[in-house]
Amino acid sequence: MRDERRILFNTTILSASEGLGQLANLVLIVSFARAFGARTMGYYSVGMSVGAIAALFVSMGIPSLLIREISRDPACARDRLGVLLPVQLLWTPIAWALGCAVSVALIGTTGAMAVVMAACGYQILLPVTTLLLVPLQARELMLVSSACNLAHRLLILVLGLGAIWLHADAGTVALAFIAGALALAVMGWRQTARRFGAPAWRFRPAEALQLYRAAAPFFGVLALSVIYARGATLMLSGLSTTESVGLYAVADRAMVALGLGAVMFNSAVYPALARVAHHSPAEARALLARCLRLLLVAAIPLAALASIFSFDLVHLCFGAPYQAAARALQVLAWTVPIRGAQSLFGSQLAALNQQVALARTRFIGLALFLTLSPVLIIYMGYVGAAWAVLCCDSLQLSLYWRLLGKERAAPELTAAYLAPAAAAATSALISLLLADRDLAVRLAAAVAAMAAGLWGFGAIKLHDLRFLRTLISGKSDAKAAELP
Repeated sequence: MRDERRILFNTTILSASEGLGQLANLVLIVSFARAFGARTMGYYSVGMSVGAIAALFVSMGIPSLLIREISRDPACARDRLGVLLPVQLLWTPIAWALGCAVSVALIGTTGAMAVVMAACGYQILLPVTTLLLVPLQARELMLVSSACNLAHRLLILVLGLGAIWLHADAGTVALAFIAGALALAVMGWRQTARRFGAPAWRFRPAEALQLYRAAAPFFGVLALSVIYARGATLMLSGLSTTESVGLYAVADRAMVALGLGAVMFNSAVYPALARVAHHSPAEARALLARCLRLLLVAAIPLAALASIFSFDLVHLCFGAPYQAAARALQVLAWTVPIRGAQSLFGSQLAALNQQVALARTRFIGLALFLTLSPVLIIYMGYVGAAWAVLCCDSLQLSLYWRLLGKERAAPELTAAYLAPAAAAATSALISLLLADRDLAVRLAAAVAAMAAGLWGFGAIKLHDLRFLRTLISGKSDAKAAELP
């Protein structure tokens, strides 16, 4: 299978699986919140948040390192997993205990201990299950990996809803997450052992430490990303009202759905870039340019439509009381193409062994965010937090592009953005002129104007259609694969 067709196939599989998984998680969380109230939901959220941070110190950035190594040398999978699993299993209960202790300290009561232990434990068990699935992802067996992830989320949904239906207490319902994580570990072990052989268990802390040291730059990037992702909410909670935090949370939650396609696309691209960059940097650069163009042709129109119809979108999904959140969504929507391109550039830099530079630029972006966001929040509230995120995302994109330029691996950026942006502006103008019409009329006109603009401004070209046809058909076509 050609690299391009494999990427399309894997993106489709990952997007479908993650979309269904997110839907299952949403249904369970809504049911949990309605059954046990806001206070118990708060306990659950604290446990999940602290557990996510504690999980960083179990994972230590190892998955990204192993995906790169196993994509190049599948034979090393058994050895790497055999060395790392004993150390992770030894550290997991320690991290779990620390996470629960911190959660209880934040909550101020032990009354919610069962919920906290389950929520925190789920997050801390995930790095172990992720490690077992890494060989499948590295060899681009996304169908198997995605099926395992989706199956564990559906199991959590069934067990959780069943417990709620039986009127179980919150702690018992939360145990569904633990059951799902353990089931995912079993599925990951069986699938990896079947294709790569069972991990060769060896308790060798010195070898594991060497791998952790090699993964340190990945850990740095991951840790900075987690802090960055949660920073706006934390800043708002300290500098603004609870209502502002809630409004921002609504917009931020909407971004999870809007950005899902770009995230899954990058997950599918990374193994291919790592493999191609190892053999031919020039081919990797060409592959990155193609992927960037295809990403932006989809991401910029999506961002524009989300921004144009932000009030309609929030009203439809969350109801009239949350419509003010649309102001933040209008700003955050434009992070979709920026973060999409940034993720692609980050994958290319990781494939070129530039993890240290990635961590350094991530730190610069975080430092700017921590400096800029308090000022903007004080003057603009939750919308200021959205602007801080957008500004810092833009800065990091430019820094990543400069790093690629130093490696002579940077694709053309201006041309890739310009044509879709012009089409988006045309669609916005049409929507403004039809502001007094019904939603169906405005949406149809905006989509039609967007499609016409993409074609008229050259965002969609004949060679792009050939390339897309090549992706779908899987046939080798040299002319279709040529860049303009």
